[in-house]
Amino acid sequence: MKLQYLLLVSLTILLFNCKTDKLKPFIPKNHLESFQTEKSQFFDLDTLGFKKIIGKHGTQIIYHRDLFDLKETDTIQLELIELYDYNEILYRNIQTLTTDNKLLETSGVLKIVFTSNGKEIKLKKGEKLIVYPPKGKLKDNNIFLSKTDSLGNIKWDITNQDYNLFSIHLGGGIWADKIIKTDSIEYYRRMNIKTSGSETFNSYSSLAKNKENVDSFILDNINTNWVNIDKLVNINSNLNFELTSTSDEFSGFDIYVVYKNFASFIYYSRFKSELIFNDIPITEETFMIVLCQKNNEIFHDRLLLNNISNNSKISLNLKKISKEKLKSLF
Repeated sequence: MKLQYLLLVSLTILLFNCKTDKLKPFIPKNHLESFQTEKSQFFDLDTLGFKKIIGKHGTQIIYHRDLFDLKETDTIQLELIELYDYNEILYRNIQTLTTDNKLLETSGVLKIVFTSNGKEIKLKKGEKLIVYPPKGKLKDNNIFLSKTDSLGNIKWDITNQDYNLFSIHLGGGIWADKIIKTDSIEYYRRMNIKTSGSETFNSYSSLAKNKENVDSFILDNINTNWVNIDKLVNINSNLNFELTSTSDEFSGFDIYVVYKNFASFIYYSRFKSELIFNDIPITEETFMIVLCQKNNEIFHDRLLLNNISNNSKISLNLKKISKEKLKSLF
């Protein structure tokens, strides 16, 4: 009986060890998440009719209560996140790629969410929110809104910024600012002259669609996770290649393509059987950083893609790295 008991215990231990050594399924992970420092800023607007909201990094938002469809007693709160440090964008895994797979360089990412009674609220149809980022941020840039896929990966859609804030004469010496389309400027200019006999209130240098002069942008949809101030990156070439791994310890990888001297990166989460990459944008020094994890240990490889031939196969050389040294890879 004792012998049978010992055999049973030995078999149980053997089965347990086999089970714990089994390859774990791959779950994508943001290994850089713990490096984030920027937090949400909250502004209690209560039932105020108007307020200029100023974030700690200089973002200004022109808030009007009548932008929203609300009851008289409904209170409003704004959540604002300002990410003007590229590292903070990287640590949140907010990649810089358009929905048609063009590479962007970011000058800043914002999260702007208005809530009432604990629920996110939308702008009224036809209403627009005016946002002033810090000076110089809009130079040569466009405004993009995020699109998130089923895996949580972000890509970007460009917005229509063909609008201007224009002073319109209402009569009796009263002027009001109005958001109008750029192609309507001449019409309103003539109307102002007709009704007031003056162009005093119209500064055409600030209305010109010159990236040097633009200091604000306009949103007609704030029900998105992020707003991106970006420009397209000039690409030298596109690369196709395959990664291979002889290790049986990892079932998948978190992969970053990063660009030296550019505030740009692309993120991929791939199973071991899906390591073929097509049309990777290449410019100047372009690196691919491959991360994977076993238990609490992180492994990596870092490849200079400029040295890789098109349609080649590259064998991964995965090495252990500490959490503290992860930053140095990027």
